[in-house]
Amino acid sequence: MTTLDPEASCTRKAAASKAADAAGTASAPEVWEAGGDSQASPEQQSGGSTEAPEVSESSGASATTAMSAEVAVVGDDAADSPVPVPESASAFVVARRAFLGAAALGAGLAFLGHSARPDGSLVPGPAAPSVPSGAALSARPGMIAEENAKRGDRGWQIGDKPASDRIGQIKGYATEAGIPPGGRLRLKVSVDRDQPFSVEIYRLGYYGGSAGRLMARADGIPGKRQEPAYQDPQSGAVVCAWEDTWETEIPHDWPGGAYFAVLTNAEGFRNYVQFTVTEPERAGDFLVVLPVMTCQAYNQYPIDGRTGRSLYYGQNPSTGKASADLKARAVSFDRPYSGAGFPHAFELNHSFIRWAEQRGYDLVYATDFDLHHGRVDPGRHRALIFPGHDEYWSWQMRTTLERALVAGVHAAFLAANNIYWHVRIRPSADGAADRVVFCNKSAEWSTDSAAPGPTVLWRDLHRPEQELLGIQYVSVVDGSHPLVVREASHWFWEGTGLRDGDTLADMVSGEADRRHGRAATPRGESVFLAESPYRDPRGARQQQQSVLHRNESGGLVFTAGTFRWSQALGNPRFEEPRVQRATENLFRRFLVD
Repeated sequence: MTTLDPEASCTRKAAASKAADAAGTASAPEVWEAGGDSQASPEQQSGGSTEAPEVSESSGASATTAMSAEVAVVGDDAADSPVPVPESASAFVVARRAFLGAAALGAGLAFLGHSARPDGSLVPGPAAPSVPSGAALSARPGMIAEENAKRGDRGWQIGDKPASDRIGQIKGYATEAGIPPGGRLRLKVSVDRDQPFSVEIYRLGYYGGSAGRLMARADGIPGKRQEPAYQDPQSGAVVCAWEDTWETEIPHDWPGGAYFAVLTNAEGFRNYVQFTVTEPERAGDFLVVLPVMTCQAYNQYPIDGRTGRSLYYGQNPSTGKASADLKARAVSFDRPYSGAGFPHAFELNHSFIRWAEQRGYDLVYATDFDLHHGRVDPGRHRALIFPGHDEYWSWQMRTTLERALVAGVHAAFLAANNIYWHVRIRPSADGAADRVVFCNKSAEWSTDSAAPGPTVLWRDLHRPEQELLGIQYVSVVDGSHPLVVREASHWFWEGTGLRDGDTLADMVSGEADRRHGRAATPRGESVFLAESPYRDPRGARQQQQSVLHRNESGGLVFTAGTFRWSQALGNPRFEEPRVQRATENLFRRFLVD
């Protein structure tokens, strides 16, 4: 068994993103540095949506492998400076939210369970996800601070030898997007020739600026070249029907969070496999929901000039480039992520995680699949936090959110272009659940007629995202523009020193939202905290807004309306202390309201 010494151990311009996708390129994430820290560049990883502008051990518990390789579980090491823990409201929130959730269930059904056809008539919705009935696990409000006091490790960074899609030096994917403690991480890995490879598992966080911690490592795993990816002839979904290669149990003392398994072949080529350790039964102040469905929607693996497809582009064998005419109608999780394996815009999630874990907030992690299946009870939390690009939503996900808002649970959407496309979740061809995201993007009712309606824009189903968020998607942003402050006397901006009309440089970037005059708005009171002019890629003048809404149940909903907000929290390239202070004000209000 290999032992390790613990001491030793986004916004890219939309036009540039489209050009890179169309050219079939997928380079490794750039490394940026600030204060001795480095990580994947947001310039590479988090900006360019391809939307048309229309309108993220010390227990001694041993892990096992499916093959003969052994795994070393890394011991805990305390750093010199523990992170302070904010006062938690978890004990109160469990009782209060449980009561509110039950009381509001009937009220929530007033706008759940039915959806509009394009002609405005209603059809019954599918069965709503049930709220978990079991008791919540004990809250652990100091866990995040304790975890981030441990020694970090920058080895999670991919380095200068990322595996490529064309050669496939080493590629892999996990069989589950989210895994609870005690569950099994199963990896399917392919190498370009028979050779051993290693797996290092990192948890993302702050960790004194290292941004990750090595949790376990396995060496000498036998690797082989697996079958090439193929396309489903009907949906265009690209699938890698690979055999299991390696697996390990997730120890019960591993904290929930975003994780990377870093694969390294015998020649030093590396590839990321992202997964999330979820704790759906644990109560905590903030439930952080990582948008893996959106990550997969943008995944064009393999970018090889022949096979790869996403919900935006398909590789054209005649030209060797990507074409929007060849986009898929479904995407599969049974394949790696393209390029270095860093999912689309995941840097937005990581930026938030760095900031929130540095401050020791009481966080519980989930993926959008947990919302879809009702595996989490939002009533066990003060607020739901959506830190990244969260564009693709199933009816069940939206139902879970609507229930939470009716029950008075707060919410924060820290990017833009949220709840935009309606999707369905389907099993794989061999029956494995949650492996295919279907989005036809067609207004033809006959192609996708099951309730609650076709997989088109939510606003085309007469359910605009604005009726929940207060604002909704406008367009891609050309470059970066200043965010113009409004309502500077509001408690949200307290302590920032800002006045009305002051600007925060480069804060409007990637994509933007605003209030649409003809779309439905949420009931309650909205405060527009920023209103910023910018230009879209066509050169047209547009307007971005950030909004804070208090709905009729008393819950607060904040929508940033720009991709740059999360980056301004925790990416050293873009950190903005006044945005950090404003977000701290928001979270403080979430805890006491």
